[in-house]
Formats: sequence, structure tokens, C-alpha cells
Amino acid sequence: MVSIMTHLSLEDVKDLLDVQNILGTPGQLERLRRWMKSIVDRRGKDFVRENRQNLLEQWEQHMGLKTFECC
Repeated sequence: MVSIMTHLSLEDVKDLLDVQNILGTPGQLERLRRWMKSIVDRRGKDFVRENRQNLLEQWEQHMGLKTFECC
């Protein structure tokens, strides 16, 4: 089975999450982009759109706790 890897830019992430801006350092934003890419690759863009609020909450919690659990 061949895995299809999705190209996902930070702008794509913002569109999927329906946000204009995402706060963070360049390294944090790259981490978010990689996390979203892994979710899109596994579950698809529709999953991200349908669960965007939960995903944003997970990211905010991750940023507040500075842990590596979500991404």
C-alpha cells in the first residue's frame, strides 16, 4: 500500500482551521503545521474541518502546558 503524503502549508492549516492568524514562534508554527499534516494524512481534510474547534483547543492546551502530547 502506498501512502499519499499531502503538502500542507501554514496558509492551508489556517484555512482548514478557519482562522486568520495563529500565534507562535516560527518553530511552534512549524510544529503545528507538521501535526496538522499528520492528521490530514491519516484522517483527511474533512476530519480536520469537522473537528477544528477540538483541534484548536488541543493546540492551545499544548501551547499553554508546553508539552509534546498532542503534536
